[in-house]
Formats: sequence, C-alpha cells, structure tokens
Amino acid sequence: MMRARGLTRIPALRSGIRFQATEVEAEVVKPVVAAVPRKAKPVVAAAPKPVAAAPKPVVAAPKPVPVAVAVAAAIKQVKFVKEDVNDVMSELPHFNFYEIKEPVENAYKGATMDYSVLFENREGSLPPAGKVEYSVLENGLRVASIDRAGLSASLGLHVSAGSRFEDASNFGVSHMTSLMAFKSTAHLSNLRTMKVLEQLGCQYTAKCEAGREDIVYSVNVMREFVPLVVPLLIGNVLFPRLLPWEVKSAHPDVAVARNGVAADPDASVNELLHKTAYFNNTLGRSPIASERDLGHFTPDAVRNYMLDHFAPERMVLTGVNVPHDELAKWAMRSFVDYNAIPLKERAVSKATYTGGFISAEGDSPFCHLAVGLESPGLGKDVGAVSVLRALLGQGSALEKAPGSGITSRLGQFASQNGAVESVSAFNTTFSDSGLFGVYAVCEPAAAASVATDLTKALASLKNASADELNKAKAQLKVQFLRQIDDTEVLRNDIGTQTLLFGKYATPAEFCATIDAVTASQVSAVANSILASKPTVVAFGDTHAVPHYSTFEAGLK
Repeated sequence: MMRARGLTRIPALRSGIRFQATEVEAEVVKPVVAAVPRKAKPVVAAAPKPVAAAPKPVVAAPKPVPVAVAVAAAIKQVKFVKEDVNDVMSELPHFNFYEIKEPVENAYKGATMDYSVLFENREGSLPPAGKVEYSVLENGLRVASIDRAGLSASLGLHVSAGSRFEDASNFGVSHMTSLMAFKSTAHLSNLRTMKVLEQLGCQYTAKCEAGREDIVYSVNVMREFVPLVVPLLIGNVLFPRLLPWEVKSAHPDVAVARNGVAADPDASVNELLHKTAYFNNTLGRSPIASERDLGHFTPDAVRNYMLDHFAPERMVLTGVNVPHDELAKWAMRSFVDYNAIPLKERAVSKATYTGGFISAEGDSPFCHLAVGLESPGLGKDVGAVSVLRALLGQGSALEKAPGSGITSRLGQFASQNGAVESVSAFNTTFSDSGLFGVYAVCEPAAAASVATDLTKALASLKNASADELNKAKAQLKVQFLRQIDDTEVLRNDIGTQTLLFGKYATPAEFCATIDAVTASQVSAVANSILASKPTVVAFGDTHAVPHYSTFEAGLK
C-alpha cells in the first residue's frame, strides 16, 4: 500500500598519490582545468598552526556569504606544502589495484563463538566524544568533520551549484555533471577508478547527487582507506577528462532517472510541487534532466558549467568518523600541485514563489494530494517552522505504534478517516525560501472531503495550546536526535550548513533553539505562512479533486 514519504524533512537542518595508469588513451582530451603544476614553494618544516585572523570571504548560494568569523570552534588555516612523494606514499595503507592484504595477522583468528573479545584487558580507552572541527585551505576550500570513532567513514564534497543556477542555454546540466562523477580523470581511467572503488568495497556507496542548490559527491569507506578516497573524490572536480565517449554513454541514464521519478508517485508529487510553487524560476527547475535537454549534454557544456561554479571557495569537504587533521592534510595534498578553478562572479536570482494548481494523471490507484505554502528559508525562523511541522505530525492507516505520530493532529485525522491511506506534514527549506504543507494519499472518491480537512488542518496552526507546543517540541527533538545517528544524514547536514553559513549548529544548539521558540513566535510564523498563495498538486486518480478556489477559501 502506498504511504506518504519523501517530503518530510527536519532542517537542523593528487599530488601526493600518483596512480600510474597502464592503459594507452587513443585521444588526449583536456580536463576542466589543465593539470598545471604550481610553482615550487619552500617546504615548511613544521605543521601549520591555527591563526586568529578570520579566513577570507567565500561565496555561497544564493549570494556571497563570508565564512563566519565568530564561530564556536577555531577555523584552522591549512597552507599548501610541497612534500616528498616517497614520504607521502609511506603514509598510505597497504593497497594495490587488484588485491588488499592485511598488514598484520588477525588477532582473533581461530576464535570460537563462545569467546568474547569485549572483556579483554586491552590497552587504550574509548576516544572522547567528537565535535565538529573546521579548516580552510589556502585556495578557499572549507573542510568540516567530526570523528565519532566509527569504523566506516562517510565523506562528502558539497558544491554550491545545482539546477537553480541553470538557464535556457544549459537546462539539465547539473544532472549531467553528476552523471559524469567517478569517470576518467587526468590520473585514472574510468576502469581504473572503478577497480579502486571495488577493491575498497565502496563501489556502491560512491555517488553524486544533483539538487536544486548543491551537487554532492559522496562515498562511504572503511576509515583506514580515507587517504586513498580523498584524491578520488577531489579528482572529480579538479581534473575530470570528460571524454566524449563517456559522456555519450551516460545519455541513457537521463531516461532511467526520469522513468524512476515517473514510477514513484511521491517523487512525482515532489517534482510537481516545486515546479508549481516556483513556476519557471530558480527552485522550480528540476534537478533531473529531460529528454529535451540531451542536446546540452556535451563535454563542453559540462566543462563550462564547472568552470562557472566549481571554484574551491564554493566547496565544502565533509567527513564523519575521520580525524579532522588527516582529512585536511589529504585535501591539501590533492590540490597543492594544481591550479584550481578560479572564482567567478555569478548573477543569482532570488527565488520567486508563485503558487498555483496542477493536476496530473499518474499510474497509481490512489489520489495523491499535496497542499503547500511558502515558508521562510534557512535562518532565524527555522525553529518555529519545525515546531509547526511537528505540531501537525503524520498519520498512517498501517502504523499505530507509539512514536508513529498517532497523537498528532494529522495522526488523529488519519485514524478517524478510513479513506486516508497516509498523511504527513512536510517542510523543505532552501537558502532563501521554503515549502511548508501537508501531503495525503487517499481513496480517489474521497478527495474532496480530504482536501477540506487538509486546509482546515493548515488553518488551525494559528491556534496551539501550551501543552501541544511542549509535546511538539519534545517530539521534534527526539526525531532530530534519532536522525543524526545516521552517518550520512549527519554528513549532509554538516555540509549544507557549512556551505551556507560557514558553521554547523550542533545538536545542543538546535535543541536550545527549539526550546526557545515561544507561542507568539509560532503564531506569527503561522500567520506569515498562511498569508501566501497555496500550491496544490494532485496526482494519480484525480477525478474528484475540487477546484483550486476551494483550497484558497479553506485557508482564509
């Protein structure tokens, strides 16, 4: 049975490694930025020390935002240092392209299942609880990481780019750029890259996702192999070759992505919701290319897009379960010998919320109905908006267990209406705007009554008792703390916040923000949201969906 999902979101929201290729390329194709070695600099004997001065301003979407000067943790300045390649290679774990050998014998070889290794008197102790640390490379690349002592590290390279920065000349190029991730670079062919990822056991976790405001390269790998993966990750943006035959072979992937959205009603509603809410501007542009955009899918189009947006000042390298100094060191080594893409001025248009109505027949036996309103972007009101979302909550015809939201407003609505399959509140935030609303999946014949109930639920946000607010705050904090237990969720959260604001709001800071939300603040934000024009999306069997004016009247 269909369930509402996908729209709910809580915002806390090469130089050292020389891989010798053995293949002979028939054609030499220029990388995005020619791999021109930098002029030799004097070797610095001591490791770079933190300095008190603030780092130079960097540009972040949607407008230039300097790295925060007054941050809780000191931002380390990482200078480029020329090193002997043999010394660098000596720090790498034992590895070759086709075989990984254990440098030491397994201490528990032959141990039986009745033997516990937990109670051995072994030297050492658990590391202290990690905190987010920050560094800035000499070229402006920011590094943010936290070490929670996990065995598997999660790395991400967040780039301030995406579909909102496209125009009529290159629609779909951000998606095409993501499809060219982990292909041939100046150091490794596509085959050799995949061989390395396979041997490291991360061929299925290495991916690139294009969003509306960012493009994220990510990989999960055992933490001891981080020195091998960082150059692979950065090679995607520093010197991709963008070979014509590799670009052409990726063309069918556009249709695969489109078909995947069409086959998922929730994903289809999400796309239609943004397209309607921001009609023909910025956030309304889909991060997934269309068949019409294949004409833009050429090496030159991707290269020019990267030259415009992939400067190090617009990037953040993030890591979870990795020592910060180690991550910053290997990032420096990956850039030190090469000229990165220079920072360019770019015109950024503010997101213009339009609202509207769209109805689309889809391959679903249910009626999928979403009602959205404009909410504030990431900023001071994020706490109040999050409390409003928790106040509405969610409900399902299947889940009745404690913690499933059955006591929330929408949870009670779902339990009392047999025609509702699932219903949930959603809040999707961007840098300068956001979407807040409710999404329901119901029997097609009941669409009119469900639409009325959804608008009533939204209109009721103007009034909330103290008990309701306290319960919503508690539920919100629990949900948030459970979510960041996931390594990838935490890494994405750190990357997004650092890219936009220069620092990450810790769980303690987020919980303090939620506790500080007052009833008057919630009421003011609710009135501001309800004053916007509604965005209504109907998908699936839509024969009983009422006219757009019904939704407008219900929200007044």
